[in-house]
This record gives sequence, C-alpha cells and structure tokens, in this order.
Amino acid sequence: MGKTYLVTNRSASQVFYAVPEIGVKSRQFQPGETKKISFEELEGLNYQPGGNALIRDYLLIQDLDVRQEFCGDTEPEYNMTAADVKELILHGSMDEWLDCLDFAPEGVIDLIKDLSIELPLTDTRKMDAYKEKTGTDLGKLIRIHAEEIAEEEAAKQANEQNKERRTQKVEAPASAAAEPTARRTTG
Repeated sequence: MGKTYLVTNRSASQVFYAVPEIGVKSRQFQPGETKKISFEELEGLNYQPGGNALIRDYLLIQDLDVRQEFCGDTEPEYNMTAADVKELILHGSMDEWLDCLDFAPEGVIDLIKDLSIELPLTDTRKMDAYKEKTGTDLGKLIRIHAEEIAEEEAAKQANEQNKERRTQKVEAPASAAAEPTARRTTG
C-alpha cells in the first residue's frame, strides 16, 4: 500500500463508497470525519460512477498536489471547514456569502444549511440569498428548529414537575422499632 493522505468529509451528511477493484468493500465517513486514504483508493474512487463528484463536492483532500490531481484548480471555498463556515455565518460579509453560494461545492452548501440552523443564522439577507440559490428557506427551518427545542424543554420540565410517588412509604412507629418482637404462645 502506498502513501496515505488526509481526506475529510466536509459535508453535514455521511459519505459511503466502495472500490472493489482494490479490496475496499465499504468506506464510511461520518460528518466532519478525517481518514487516511491511499492514492490508489482515491484513484479507484475517481473512476467509479459518481466518484469524482464525491471527491469534488463532499470530500476534502488536504494534500494540494493530490487534490490537484483529482479536482484540478479549485476555488477557495473548496477548502472550507466547519469552522470556516461558522465564521462565514456569524461574521462574513454579504459578498463573501454570495461568493460561497456561487462557488462552494455541495458539501459546503449542505454544511451552511445545517450550521445556519444550529447557530442560528440571524442575517435575513443571507437567508434570502440562500433561498434564492438553493430554494431552501433557512428562516423557516430555523423557526421550526427553535420550536422543536422549546417543545422538548417544555416537555422535559413538565415531566420533572409531574413526578409524584404513587405509593407512600410505610414507616413503623418509633416505639415499635425499639421493642423486640417475640413469639408468644399460651399453654
């Protein structure tokens, strides 16, 4: 096996693939997970149907030369990590936001959606631009998520307040506890 390279699933969803020609029956990446992958495996994935799209849009090859081999010249948005996306959501300019929406791979666009809901995104201009680009209404998703969290909290509090014992613990009188119990017989 040759040299390995760090490859990260930069999307908000799981990535699966197989390269049976070299014995990789199933490779699974969790969101944000980084693995060491051989050049041979990347090359085999690249030749699989949809493999190049996985490499370009969802996986981040951290070695510049290997990335160049499979993706050619990439836009700066290809290199965005979850931390970069958070920074863009919270502090990025509108021009940076629009450039990201225009040039980022699909995995980054998915990550923008999930992190915008989680943080949440508060800039309505960014929400409108995202909706125009993807058709997804981030404002609506953020409201739904906030309502779900509020409902969960209310249910949790109600459950804690409604906890009452259904039976009462029976305690023996103090005087009875001091006296030893003995068996008596009459004869």
